[in-house]
Amino acid sequence: MAIDEFVPLSRLEAELGTSRVDLLLLIRRLGLEPMRRGMRTFLSTKDAAVLASRFSGEGTESVAAELVLEENPVSQLPVPIEPQWFKADLYADLRLFRERLEILERLVRTGIEIDGRELADLLQLKRLPAVEQQGDAAFFDRLGLRFWRRSRPGQRLSWKVTADAES
Repeated sequence: MAIDEFVPLSRLEAELGTSRVDLLLLIRRLGLEPMRRGMRTFLSTKDAAVLASRFSGEGTESVAAELVLEENPVSQLPVPIEPQWFKADLYADLRLFRERLEILERLVRTGIEIDGRELADLLQLKRLPAVEQQGDAAFFDRLGLRFWRRSRPGQRLSWKVTADAES
């Protein structure tokens, strides 16, 4: 087939004064087959004539390719937003805080040492604070507890939690 038998969609857009999306929707609705060569899309001259007559004909349906977003009002949410939800969030935060404190209390009571990353997560810190030196021992205070740095040869650095200044 010769190239004269095909019309590029860009020329149809200009001639009909419509967008590419509207053209493609009408082509699909009419069941026409566009031909693609590289990055360009063509229609046969016969299909282009059918498309032009259908697009500019009287009594034809309009092709709307607009994307319409409707925002749902807040009242249509499945769960109503009420002031009690604030209380529920506050309760959940307090419960998590209580659980963290219980874990810290168990660490004090049992004397189990904890890894630095786990301790930072437990205290909700990005990194542990600077330590103070007391003789050979290093520590920091947080939440009324004292966290002692422990290092043993051949082992990773760990932290011991105590309730007072004793090591």
